[in-house]
Amino acid sequence: MRVLRTFDAPQRVVVANPKGGAGKTPMTLGLAASLGWYRGGYTLAWDNNETRGTLGLRAEEAAHDRNVVDLLASIDAFLGARASVGGLGGFVRPQSAHFDVLASDDVPGRMDVIDGNSFYKLADVLGRFYRLIVIDTGNNVRAPGWWAATSAADCLVIPTTVRADVAETGLWMLHHLARLGRGDLVRNAVAVVTCADPKVDAGLLAAIVDRYREVVREVVVIPFDYRLSAGDRVSYRDLGPALRRSLLAAAVAVVESLAQRTDEGVRRS
Repeated sequence: MRVLRTFDAPQRVVVANPKGGAGKTPMTLGLAASLGWYRGGYTLAWDNNETRGTLGLRAEEAAHDRNVVDLLASIDAFLGARASVGGLGGFVRPQSAHFDVLASDDVPGRMDVIDGNSFYKLADVLGRFYRLIVIDTGNNVRAPGWWAATSAADCLVIPTTVRADVAETGLWMLHHLARLGRGDLVRNAVAVVTCADPKVDAGLLAAIVDRYREVVREVVVIPFDYRLSAGDRVSYRDLGPALRRSLLAAAVAVVESLAQRTDEGVRRS
């Protein structure tokens, strides 16, 4: 299967759209779950929201509530030669689809923010233990953590719903990144259009798909499924077959984007 393509270095997949309600968190979970399910683990979903993200609230419940700020406070313990993936168990939250979740901070009154330097330190450590890291982002393109994530991305995923304002914001972000020198990331990106309502404006959906196809590598349409739209915790096992097939298609598109980037790098070298 194409989704099983191997890589000789950890790969970072960044899910980004500055518009709230674009479906970044459900898509982060869905991609990580599909990749973990078919690839057998070594996959992480990481909430890099600069404020209080909801990845931990949408994932399956865990035995602890520690998060990325707690991990950062203990990061030096994972920099030595004796560090192991087992030690991360006190900070990440295992999911039934064979991936882990690293939640953002949600402790009331704690004002820690993951800046650019913190992001790179975390990414360095996490890359030692995970082959694929799917990174959820916030809505502020000026936040240091947001820019660090997109700068370090090997593949960019742009989620949007079938709404003109959400789609336009994603396209604006792509032009923003291209102006800042990440045209390679934009050209090889994957757009995912989620039908967040049971009744879809077919004309608008087709127009959004066509607009994104002019800019990115591939566009995948995700059908409506109330399990994603309800805002509850998401278990991959409970998702409908049509949704699981479309998430697999998105995962394959991501893996092929990563493979294209890897192959281009080999040819250039």
